Amino acid sequence: MWIKGTEDVSNIYIIKRFDAVMLIDPSYNLETILEKTQGYKIQGILLTHAHHDHMGLIGKFDCPIYLHRADYQLFINDDLNGYNEYKIERPYQVKDLFIKFVDDETLIPFMDGSIKVIHTPGHTKGSVCYLYRDSLYTGDTLFKDGIGRTDLPSGSSAQLHRSLKKLFSIVSAKTKVYPGHDEPSTIYEIKLKNKTVENIVKR
Repeated sequence: MWIKGTEDVSNIYIIKRFDAVMLIDPSYNLETILEKTQGYKIQGILLTHAHHDHMGLIGKFDCPIYLHRADYQLFINDDLNGYNEYKIERPYQVKDLFIKFVDDETLIPFMDGSIKVIHTPGHTKGSVCYLYRDSLYTGDTLFKDGIGRTDLPSGSSAQLHRSLKKLFSIVSAKTKVYPGHDEPSTIYEIKLKNKTVENIVKR
């Protein structure tokens, strides 16, 4: 399930399976999230990376928060994650959160299956994508019409290019892509129409 973001905050995704859900990058619109998850148990929050526009509501839920260890300094430093730059008061206390660190190929248990973590550094050092069945949640690593920016703290163009090559080598063309901003797409469509990706992957 997709809750569309705005110019200031990311898309939010809700993965449902039986009576449980996972939230991906809950950034805003608490009322809608609560409405869409009523009657379900929220088993965890999956953060694609630690920028403020992807995690504004993480303090509102009593569940583990999954984050790559390489983004922890970004996560706790408001000079780096965007809260201070945009003059936004951080709406949670880090000490109150239950952080569970993930790494490349970590499998996060979810009901009768698991969600696979793919470490894709570049937008930030700890950026990850989450693969569940035929759906890939890419955060700010990959978009329908572009790729993530690399001019923010811990960003790296070289790392992002390597991450994209890796991603396209392991994910099938039919995989649906759900980015942090922009509209959903598929790996096939992105390879066909996203010129930036085409230039990177074919090198």
